[in-house]
Amino acid sequence: MLLKSAVGSHTQDINLKYYKTISPQIYKTILALKEGYQYSWTLDEMAEISSLGKYQFAHYFKDIIGISPYSWLQTYRVIRSQEMLKKTNKTILEIAMDSGFSSVTVYNQLFRRLYGMTPGTFREMFNK
Repeated sequence: MLLKSAVGSHTQDINLKYYKTISPQIYKTILALKEGYQYSWTLDEMAEISSLGKYQFAHYFKDIIGISPYSWLQTYRVIRSQEMLKKTNKTILEIAMDSGFSSVTVYNQLFRRLYGMTPGTFREMFNK
């Protein structure tokens, strides 16, 4: 859902209404992740929001969403970083850190995997 909704569409958000009725626990957790996407979340913290045990939460999240909670969060961070790439003069390093990534290398690799280009190339497309 996340990938279909955002990657390639250059959107910075996703529609979660579907999950509100399907799984209120997952919906509540995703809202918190979206709000604090820059924060360094642990599985325990995510599970606590959902009121599930961490392993139960991780399996349930993957069953409902299709990817792990951490993968969802990393993908969402990349999606949100697009606006900074297009509208600020921040360095790629600053954008990676501001988006919640632990390193610019991780950010660059994931961005390239999702978009087929580096963050710098993406930025150049909008600054021509």
